[in-house]
Amino acid sequence: MHIASAQGLAPRGLPSDNIWPVILDAIADGSSLKSALRLLNPVPSYSWAKKQLRNDPELKAAYRQAQQDRADRLAEQLIELADTPMPEGLDGPSKSTWVQKLRVQIDMRKWSAAKLHPRIYGERIDVSVTETQISITTALAEAEQRVITGKLLDMGEQVGSLPMSELKLQLNQ
Repeated sequence: MHIASAQGLAPRGLPSDNIWPVILDAIADGSSLKSALRLLNPVPSYSWAKKQLRNDPELKAAYRQAQQDRADRLAEQLIELADTPMPEGLDGPSKSTWVQKLRVQIDMRKWSAAKLHPRIYGERIDVSVTETQISITTALAEAEQRVITGKLLDMGEQVGSLPMSELKLQLNQ
């Protein structure tokens, strides 16, 4: 992974060899890219980080992995938030406000996790068709053979592996 590009785009004052591990660790722990950048001094610009990600395939792959780890962290936070006990001493409107705030936090984490790692946390059901070669003629012939075989069996005939033409003859007799 190229921590800083050959074009020297690392912000002034930051050692280029340890910028991205800090950023990626923060993202994996649940921070957004912008929040992770704020951990550095001086703070690199968001556009600088996005350019780095666009121009370096290895860095982009590491960033995607950090985003998936972030989705896992957000899913863990859902459990933590759901298990949070209500503070004591709240009156009716304050309880309602607290519950609503908690609901928004949970919904936001669910949505973020689904967007960051849709294969694991997404709600989309995959209904794509993988087998595209379907022969209607073959399907109809097989269905017809099942019907004729069923009728012959009902009549007490032995079917075995007779060809379709002989099955039809026996059925018509």
